[in-house]
Amino acid sequence: MSRSGFGIISAPVLFIGALQTMEMTLSPALPLIQRDLAASPEALAWIFTGSLISSAISTPIVGRLADMYDKRRLLFALMAISSAGILLAALAPNITVLIVGMTVEGVWLGVLPLTVGLFRDTLEPDQAATGNGLVIGVASLASALGLILAGPISAALGYRWLFFLALAGALVAALWAWFVVPATPRAAAGRVDWAGGLLLGGGLALLMLGLTTASSWGWTDPATLALFAAAALTLGLWAVIELRSADPLVDLRLLAGRTPAGVTAMGVMLGFTSFGLVVALPMMLAAPVETGYGLGADTLWIGIYMFPMGVAGTLVAPLVGPMSRLLGRRAVLVLGSALVCAGTAMLAFWHSSPWQIMAGVAIMGLGGSVGLTAGLNAVAADVPADRAAGVSGVVFVAKSVGGTFGAQLGALVLAAGAVAGVPTEDGFVDTYLLSAALGLLAVGAAFVIPTAVREAQGGRPASARTTKPAIPGRDIL
Repeated sequence: MSRSGFGIISAPVLFIGALQTMEMTLSPALPLIQRDLAASPEALAWIFTGSLISSAISTPIVGRLADMYDKRRLLFALMAISSAGILLAALAPNITVLIVGMTVEGVWLGVLPLTVGLFRDTLEPDQAATGNGLVIGVASLASALGLILAGPISAALGYRWLFFLALAGALVAALWAWFVVPATPRAAAGRVDWAGGLLLGGGLALLMLGLTTASSWGWTDPATLALFAAAALTLGLWAVIELRSADPLVDLRLLAGRTPAGVTAMGVMLGFTSFGLVVALPMMLAAPVETGYGLGADTLWIGIYMFPMGVAGTLVAPLVGPMSRLLGRRAVLVLGSALVCAGTAMLAFWHSSPWQIMAGVAIMGLGGSVGLTAGLNAVAADVPADRAAGVSGVVFVAKSVGGTFGAQLGALVLAAGAVAGVPTEDGFVDTYLLSAALGLLAVGAAFVIPTAVREAQGGRPASARTTKPAIPGRDIL
């Protein structure tokens, strides 16, 4: 990889890693936050709910903006907004200000689809594929690393330093990006569909709010049903308007194509499948040894047990491009989804010792990184340049929605089999098996995606680089 290519990839990857690590450190630090700010459990939940909703709203909008405007400027705008949110959260005198800060910080997820378009515009196809892989791999590694670092940092420095350190990482990434990330020309003409963005954002906010509150309010509670009904009406109206728009925020006809539809469906299913890991595994690891299935792990050891997932995902991500050339991209997509199913099923049948747990999560990390990276590479290759970032944004939102719904489903499965409020081993096994079964749907979605790269408008491969990097300043690496 060229020096300029490494620089273009490393700056957004560093930013993503810093913020993903911070978000994962907050969960173990909630007792400290609650005590310091005198917050109620319901208020604490909004730290994550606010960030989740803002990311769901901003990601597809940022994806479209990235298709239309200079991605360098947009990257700095997202870095500045997210950093402001982090600083506000770090200095928050009460829980309300902290929630507002985290809601502002949540727009950082828009960097994910932006990087897909940035790498496509400024890198050779092979380098862009490697960059997409590193984005997914580092995000996975940061998730596990956050669980490991949360305890020591909070104990030594206080929970506010979780924010300050993330802010420092974001500022370093922004400084690095100033020297190595080039400007990109405007790829798409037209205007931003703000009406479509408002409807899509509102519909997604209602949907995510319904999903995150259903466990406490109840799935049949009138308020929960009202949120889901309002979300359905809003998103339905949005779809009607988008189909009639000459310049829609999300081109639904394009999204119905085999590659975008297949990758989006994979994103939803991989999000669903992850609930076995996100919800059930930490609970099982933390359960007392006396239960017969728990390992009595604290937060630090839970992070250590899950760390192989991030390491495996990071190491395999740069290899997805060569694997696709060797095996064919459909084979790689199927392989990734199948490995996620296999790793989850392994946890169902073998979870009595640490090495079995670590082997299972490592296989899941391999599969998730391979599947999602190959999916993003397929979008970048098949979708016209002026829509690649926007479609990638839809994929990330789909995965987020699938993961949120899956987390609630996993909680229901565990609660259904609980005895005196304590989940049983059979409940965990059922959760893993259901997760693996849903993962088979991701395998099926992979078969929808064409084996060969389709040609973009103009008769040339869509993966061809559209601009030549013009690195501002000097090339440091």
